[in-house]
Amino acid sequence: MTLHLSGEVNYAMLDNLVKAYNSLKEDEKLYIYLTSPEGGLVDVAEAIVDFINLDRETISITFYGEVFSSGMHIFLKTECPKLILRDTRGMYHFSWQEMTISEGGKPTGAYDMFSLKEMKRAKNETIAYLKTTKLLDKEINAIKKGQDVYFSYARMLELIS
Repeated sequence: MTLHLSGEVNYAMLDNLVKAYNSLKEDEKLYIYLTSPEGGLVDVAEAIVDFINLDRETISITFYGEVFSSGMHIFLKTECPKLILRDTRGMYHFSWQEMTISEGGKPTGAYDMFSLKEMKRAKNETIAYLKTTKLLDKEINAIKKGQDVYFSYARMLELIS
């Protein structure tokens, strides 16, 4: 079965993936085509990664167009067979969530304080993960600084070879 996922990585995208997977017949494979120029929700990207990695023998992904932010997160972390179409570009950066900050520069509510701690934890875990990939130190350092890091088709091929 072929599944086209495009646009923002969001709950609808995850829902489409789960529905397609659950409708597979015995011994049928799922071929995903993914483009994500808008990036999207990191928690959904993590759920997609976890879902795909649970059955990486059945699922493969072809990336095309722009694979940005959460799309690049999926690109880096999925462990299934991957292909990249020639004109594909990627971009990775840290994601941040909105929170209310007081005039003194500190989070205001209990949830905002919790979120700040979680963002710091997630950043440390992400840096540790990125160090296990084929990303260069200069790319990882730029990501640490909060910069957008762009990847050409050739560089993306290097990352999965």
